[in-house]
Amino acid sequence: MSSPKILSVDDSRMIHTLINKGFASYDVEMFFASNGVEGLEAAARVKPDVILLDVTMPVMDGVECLGKLKADPSLKDIPVIMLTAEAGKENVLKIAKMGVRDYIVKPFTEANVIDRVSRLVDLKHKGPTASAQSANPQAAGKKVKSVTEAIKILVVEEFPAIIESIKKAVSNRGWEVIGCASPAEAAAHVASTLAPENTPDIILVSLAFPNNAALTFYGTIRSNPTLRGVPVMGLCVKTATFEQNSAKDTGFVGSITKPLDLKELPDRLVRAMDLDNTPLYYRMDEDVQVVTIPEDLSEIGSLDLVRYSRSRLSGLVNSGHNKLIMDLTGVKKFEVPLLRAIACILVEAAALDITWRIVGSDDDIFPLPALMASNQKIAAFKDIKNPFEGSKTLDVFPNHDAAKKAF
Repeated sequence: MSSPKILSVDDSRMIHTLINKGFASYDVEMFFASNGVEGLEAAARVKPDVILLDVTMPVMDGVECLGKLKADPSLKDIPVIMLTAEAGKENVLKIAKMGVRDYIVKPFTEANVIDRVSRLVDLKHKGPTASAQSANPQAAGKKVKSVTEAIKILVVEEFPAIIESIKKAVSNRGWEVIGCASPAEAAAHVASTLAPENTPDIILVSLAFPNNAALTFYGTIRSNPTLRGVPVMGLCVKTATFEQNSAKDTGFVGSITKPLDLKELPDRLVRAMDLDNTPLYYRMDEDVQVVTIPEDLSEIGSLDLVRYSRSRLSGLVNSGHNKLIMDLTGVKKFEVPLLRAIACILVEAAALDITWRIVGSDDDIFPLPALMASNQKIAAFKDIKNPFEGSKTLDVFPNHDAAKKAF
């Protein structure tokens, strides 16, 4: 299957840079145009799978461009995501009637765009896949892991405090961190662990080593068939943009900036390894699917949980089950990532005719419908339905047994 083609039509170089950076670690083909006229020409030429289309542009704006796309029989079925500024909200109703698939309000993040596009096309990370491993006999011995298994992380970093911070961040997941103080030490380490079952599942390497040592090390490990598919990420300060771009051009799947966000770090690694994160949250209890969502769910963890939950819930129905318990025990504070996950999972469940119940403390969960309603006004929830809309009260059950009896 060929890589998805994404066309970004925007007159802002900054937006193009943000979008290009966001999809750098994914197996996609990117195309860019600076106005509607160029966008129509590019769409006709490359036949993209998704178009990201800005509303306000010179020469031809996004609304006119959208109209011409929908009027062309060869282009009308290409899904379009509109990008609109807060001041352009009056255009939303107009473009919705013209057949736009989705819209994103500026300013937005890389994660926002990836989330919306992932709803329309199948995004795959550059890196190890089952098919690639089966095509490479020397690498085939390394099984694609589950997120619940003991992941091996090789960290190449001169500062021990950074290695210790990473160990702390992943300790509750039972992952193993091996630290090396230099690329030379790391090269010797991987050379001595050539057995596929002993190789790292992901490698983090500091981009601050002199003489482009990190990039040289990357070339060394890529020359080893056993390590060829292992994702590599850079470690650097936020302002080291040249080093980050050089790493990306070399083949790094991304960079993690210092100071490290220890809360989000494990989820960044899961995404880089292209692992389904739902096993961390879902389990079967007899004939009931239980999803337990923690209070400290990160932004990336939330977006990936929502994305993978769609297939998880579809699989539940396909297997002949239609009951879901959402366990929010211990949750006292509802931040946006948690609210997004709750809303999207419950809305998806309802669309699949899955009956759901919520477990938790009645006092803690009682404000949830009001919180969900108030957050509908922010950009992150513009296209997410409120699963509690029209409900004056919310039944909350103290434990799983009580929830199961209510089905």
